[in-house]
Amino acid sequence: MPRPYNLGRRAAPKAENRSRIIAAALEIFRERGLAAASNLAIARAADVAPATVRNHFPQQDDLAQAVFEAMLAELRVPTAAIFDGLGSLRERLERLARELASFYERSRPWWRAYEREPELIRAWGGGVDQYYADVERLMRTALGDLSSDERSVAVVASVIGPPAFFALKERGLTSDETIELTLELALPWLERRHQDLTTERGAKR
Repeated sequence: MPRPYNLGRRAAPKAENRSRIIAAALEIFRERGLAAASNLAIARAADVAPATVRNHFPQQDDLAQAVFEAMLAELRVPTAAIFDGLGSLRERLERLARELASFYERSRPWWRAYEREPELIRAWGGGVDQYYADVERLMRTALGDLSSDERSVAVVASVIGPPAFFALKERGLTSDETIELTLELALPWLERRHQDLTTERGAKR
């Protein structure tokens, strides 16, 4: 049964209403999917009038983008600051693998939502492209001297990326075991690649 709207809450400051609408939409997107995120459902969950949702977000895509930004803030996407004080390729790759594993675990409900409803990607538009670009930039930062070597980037993205992480977890590995295995696979190849390219550059001088 719909909750009665609270006039005191409807009179709340505009910014507070907007935050409540985004929080309600975020929960609906995550738990029930894009199709369930009607203005009426969001208004009921946020305890505001449907017109208030329309006033804040005249277009559905506007609300979807706001939800995407709130999701990223909630998930705390790692930044290049995680590498502060680390000098070697091995140190940076280990930190990358651990930070991304924690991020993937936090993101699990959203990966499930995407698998259940790929239409979310269309709704989020360029935001998803920017997200993948940010993660790739993080991987390139971890690679240091190998950042411009596309083979190295491909190895890191394939071995330390979310598909491999979740596939290994589904096989029964813990997060720590998954991290250790991905590093065992990626690090020796990357260290050899670094040595080979360093030797090759030295020979050209």
